Amino acid sequence: MNPARVVVIGGGVAGCSIAYHLAVAGCADVLLLDRGELTGGSTFHSAGLVGQLRSTIALTRINMASVELYRRLASDTGRDAGWQEVGSLRLASSKERLLELERQVGWARTFGLPLTLNSPKEARELFPLMTVDGVEGAAYLPTDGRIDPASLASALADGARQRGVTIQTGVNVLSSRARALRARRQRGRDLVVRDRPHGRPHGAGHPDGPPVPGHQAHRRRHARDPHDARPRPARVLP
Repeated sequence: MNPARVVVIGGGVAGCSIAYHLAVAGCADVLLLDRGELTGGSTFHSAGLVGQLRSTIALTRINMASVELYRRLASDTGRDAGWQEVGSLRLASSKERLLELERQVGWARTFGLPLTLNSPKEARELFPLMTVDGVEGAAYLPTDGRIDPASLASALADGARQRGVTIQTGVNVLSSRARALRARRQRGRDLVVRDRPHGRPHGAGHPDGPPVPGHQAHRRRHARDPHDARPRPARVLP
């Protein structure tokens, strides 16, 4: 195993995205490691809903940049990332919530997002399966959508490989120290991945290294059989 300047641990959508963007930025001396197979962790069962308008400027711009990436990823990598730009609806069931949506329309315009305020009737035309009893209005953003997380990670991994990134699966990371990272393959000998002399020390969230802050969140996902009356593609109700 040759030395690598940058080591990315984890082959989910986040790890594949880091490797891809490093390569796009000109840093192809990257090694991505995963203890199983790509997307074998939490990525494959993520919902994949993409809403661009957020409460902060930074998050909104990040999500807008993500949509731009999803649009061009298939042509860039040759693999379908599973992006469906079906739009999203935000419903208001009270006068106060409707006022909030009106403010969101103004907030969206500062970013150039085409968020519009719609009547309950117009909202139901966009999503015929829902009832609008008690709905005061809705905000519709046509450039929101959904993406298949596993397909996205695979497309990012392909794009990274095409730019020279090395991806190794079936590798357990055992420890990381100042200039080296020790790992073990599921089938084979231990390997040591060292930083290049001019590289920065690699820090990973392991017992012998600095803690990496993280937050776990529980989400609910409901699955059902296909329904013939469902419009295709269906819009997203966040």
